[in-house]
Amino acid sequence: MTEKFICFDIGGTKIFKSVVEIDFSRRKFEFLDSKTIENPIDAEKIEKIVTDYCQQNQTKFETNKVAISTARLIDPVNLKIFQVDNIYGVEEFSFKFLKEIGFQVVMENDGEAFVLGEYYFDGNEDKQGLLTLTLGTGIGGGFINSEGQVLRGKDNSTTEFSHIKMSINGKWERWEDISAGRGIEKMYLEKTGKTKKTKEIFAEVESSEEARVVIEKAQEYFSYGIANLINIFNPEKIVFGGSLSSQKIFIEKAVEISQISIFNQRAIPEWSISELKEEMNVLGVCALYYV
Repeated sequence: MTEKFICFDIGGTKIFKSVVEIDFSRRKFEFLDSKTIENPIDAEKIEKIVTDYCQQNQTKFETNKVAISTARLIDPVNLKIFQVDNIYGVEEFSFKFLKEIGFQVVMENDGEAFVLGEYYFDGNEDKQGLLTLTLGTGIGGGFINSEGQVLRGKDNSTTEFSHIKMSINGKWERWEDISAGRGIEKMYLEKTGKTKKTKEIFAEVESSEEARVVIEKAQEYFSYGIANLINIFNPEKIVFGGSLSSQKIFIEKAVEISQISIFNQRAIPEWSISELKEEMNVLGVCALYYV
């Protein structure tokens, strides 16, 4: 049996909206509509974007089921998100307005959404521990244990890996601020006095010594975090996603460096890079309607 879902993945810079048809028993899916737009970082505008898309597609695709993946801390029961001023333009945002106009709603933190998607839709249900890391502007993550349970913690913040602190040159830094896109851009600015996008910096690695040094440092710091997470969770597999996962050499070298710091040398996990990005996030949230 197939069902259709109206889906959103809301991050700090972009909003991915889509309609997907899923046959969960066969782990099959098809995206019937999808579009990525800039995030206006304005609560009223985001509410209108979500409402309009849901109402436009409710009749067209005969569904009132909505699945929302979003960054930051969530309360899935009350459909609230916290500490989101740089994503929604307010400190706290609620999706209750969708229930009030007749939609069913499930939501999940984007890190947990990604691990759910990889677990159910990418052939990883047999893994004895699945760790996911999404590398983009920041770092997201999720973990499913050998019993198929997602680690969330009391307040749904267990896998907020981006806030791991590291001592770099005598200063405590958040992992994402020295390893992900925002951190790479900051390090490049400090080194050169120039402002460039992360993709531009990666593109200059072969021709610019400054770019090469910045990327190698970010790669090294990324590897430290990977090693720590492997030591803590002992996953059978790691799947990388996010906009910067397309930088395969960066990921590959970071994984290689991380292996030096893994305590149990018999427990070095297999790894892969996900072929899907935002799509995997919304698929993971859709799975909540079934599990």
